[in-house]
Amino acid sequence: MPSHPRYDLADLVAQLEAPKFARLSRHMANLPVPGDELRLPAAAYGLRETELLVRKLGQPASLGAWAETWVFQQAFLPVGLWEEAFIVHHLKERLTSAKRDLNAHPSQHSILYGEAQQRGDGQYIPEATEASYYLATNIAVDMSEDAMGEIANHFRACFGELIAEFGFATPHSMAGFDPDAVRRFAIDLLNSPSSYYFVAREGRICVVPMTEHGLYAADAGSVPTAATVTSALSMEVRGLSDLETLVNFPTTSEDDLQAFLTEHPHFLLGLDDSYCEVRPHVALSSPAGTNLVPDFMVRLDDPARFAFIELKKPTARIYGRRQNVGAASQVAAQAIKQLMDYTDAVSTSAARAELRRLLGEAPFDPSLVVVIGRGSHDQRHVWRSLRAGLPTVQVVTYDYLLERARSSRERYMDKF
Repeated sequence: MPSHPRYDLADLVAQLEAPKFARLSRHMANLPVPGDELRLPAAAYGLRETELLVRKLGQPASLGAWAETWVFQQAFLPVGLWEEAFIVHHLKERLTSAKRDLNAHPSQHSILYGEAQQRGDGQYIPEATEASYYLATNIAVDMSEDAMGEIANHFRACFGELIAEFGFATPHSMAGFDPDAVRRFAIDLLNSPSSYYFVAREGRICVVPMTEHGLYAADAGSVPTAATVTSALSMEVRGLSDLETLVNFPTTSEDDLQAFLTEHPHFLLGLDDSYCEVRPHVALSSPAGTNLVPDFMVRLDDPARFAFIELKKPTARIYGRRQNVGAASQVAAQAIKQLMDYTDAVSTSAARAELRRLLGEAPFDPSLVVVIGRGSHDQRHVWRSLRAGLPTVQVVTYDYLLERARSSRERYMDKF
């Protein structure tokens, strides 16, 4: 396929979400390289928060064999954050994470340089004598010499004693030997289904909303044609205005909120930095045999921990007339009783076996959360029973839920 301005590779790559860019990076890391007679695939190493693709190149021989490695670390950054200060901070942070994760691995040298091995044909592949380290990034903007120098100096501080060569693996540089094939692969990725949103959770970030993509490209005879709708990081939280309308509308029902948050689970994910998966209406069986259905179960970062979330109306009162922590209103008390019933339900062996079948894990001591009423936007309420032995319940207002969503971008910006 001939080159065409509408197929500019940097523009195509700028439209990829993080998971699709990861697929493109793996594809490009395995492209044929002139002079490489090993033809080995890039090995993927998952090191805690870092994925490294390590490819050994060289020539096998009885005498005169040689090998070197190329190490690729993915460094994806949404288009909306392609500003020099963001880029420098992000790339330095990725290098720091990679160094920390490599230090924690017992075979750091083996990952970076490989091991000597004998091939089936009797030829010898030595341990690599050189390693080059590349940040495989979608970032396609020019940066100042000071910014580039700061990143290079940070690399030397992290890896200087291990690796001498450092550079950026941009789509153009990685696709240099077969750019048309890479363009076609990128277009295939853009045409693949994208009817989902990606919630990125790195460090203190709770929600990074992305616009959904509608991207189409095809060959029309010998002339390539493309119709693309570009998109970037949305600085507004998806669905926020609709949620505000629901919260402020006096006749909004619990069913209305349940349906909305099922479709927009990132609002619930934003309640707590440790939340990472939302499941609506997971059926439980009580010890008495009755069916119990929490509004939401949320998995925490620890796969064996869950939270139950119960919704009540925004118009409901949180406390009774005495306004103290032991005097929940009638509606709040009902929600608290439901949450305790859920806790009892997951304590039976039969219920736990069913949850393991459905979820892979069974929470033994789940966290309990009620979303109810209006009020403080900057803190959670904590309900503690006056009776010993009963669990505490976090009471969250809809104003708190909305504020967490509004401040998601500000919490990201605070990192810089």
